[in-house]
Amino acid sequence: MKCKSALLAAIAMTLSVPAFAGGISLETRVLKAETVRLPGGGTAEKMVPAARAVPGDPMVYVLAYRNDTAQPAADVVLDSPVPATMVYRGAGAGIEPQLSIDGHTFARLADLVVTGPGGVRRPARLSDVTHVRWHITNPIAAGAAGEVSFHAALR
Repeated sequence: MKCKSALLAAIAMTLSVPAFAGGISLETRVLKAETVRLPGGGTAEKMVPAARAVPGDPMVYVLAYRNDTAQPAADVVLDSPVPATMVYRGAGAGIEPQLSIDGHTFARLADLVVTGPGGVRRPARLSDVTHVRWHITNPIAAGAAGEVSFHAALR
């Protein structure tokens, strides 16, 4: 399988993640689970920056946010597209996101419906997800930071 390192670098640099509250700065990281050898002879998984990947490799998109203002930020909404080269695999730790299959309507996956050829409707699948949205309802204190994330795999 062919390595997709240039593709991953482009994804990491071009992910557009708007924060719908002024003064919120964002940093997006794309991580990959790697197996590392432990000094005692065992192995463990470690999350590392995704410099190289092959189709099927599990990835984690982390959106780190920080309130750069002197006031608390309330009702912050963070959106992230799922790159076309990736398949959404589920929510990360923390706030449960809402999902979209069209970039406009957001809901729980169980509430989304895909209309296919001939008007045939079916429940949305993880592979249909195109955007992820988090609504942070608790105020983010001045200078405070946090992270949200989702899992994906390289197509």
